[in-house]
Amino acid sequence: MKIIILSAIIISSLSLMIANAKSKVGILIYDAVYLLDFAGPLEVFHDTELEDGGIGFEVFLIAPEMKSIRAHSGTIIKPDYDIENCPQPDILIVPGGNLNLASEYPKIAEFILRTEKHCDILMSVCTGAFILAEMGLLNGKEATTWYGAKQSLQKRYSEIKISDSRYTDNGKIITTAGISAGIDGSFYVVKRIYGDKIMRKTAKYLEGELK
Repeated sequence: MKIIILSAIIISSLSLMIANAKSKVGILIYDAVYLLDFAGPLEVFHDTELEDGGIGFEVFLIAPEMKSIRAHSGTIIKPDYDIENCPQPDILIVPGGNLNLASEYPKIAEFILRTEKHCDILMSVCTGAFILAEMGLLNGKEATTWYGAKQSLQKRYSEIKISDSRYTDNGKIITTAGISAGIDGSFYVVKRIYGDKIMRKTAKYLEGELK
């Protein structure tokens, strides 16, 4: 009888842990990053609420070092972690800003490559596609970026199939078009993980337009 009761307690505890598990969303920020590129996804994932009122995602900002960065707009942003001490994200967001980030900062490139091996989703926003492309992560894949940079992306990385879609899904790797399209891509990720109902609930709360 004691064994049966103990087993029931263990099963109940495991079920509770699974129910309370939240996907970790890490958003990379760096000097000259576009504000809406990362703030849009931040709002979507932060405000995703499940049917029972629980929080859908744990969201945090990751910078190259544990010091504030200055966004493209001049806004000063303080990170939650740096690339050396952050938790392993289930979802990593790479926003646009510095097209040559990977080559100029090898430690950031190493972080992205290391994280990509273990995360479930790696999503670029806007010209963040150039950062992934520079590391070969988009070779042979369908990708999109800001409309004004598509020709440049294709010219620099001929192995990529350029899409006119708002976002592309290659399984683990998702890319979105320019700036505000990161919001649409984030809604799509919410749908992939929690389903259409939760995505629509989140979009309604944010008064987002689903595309």
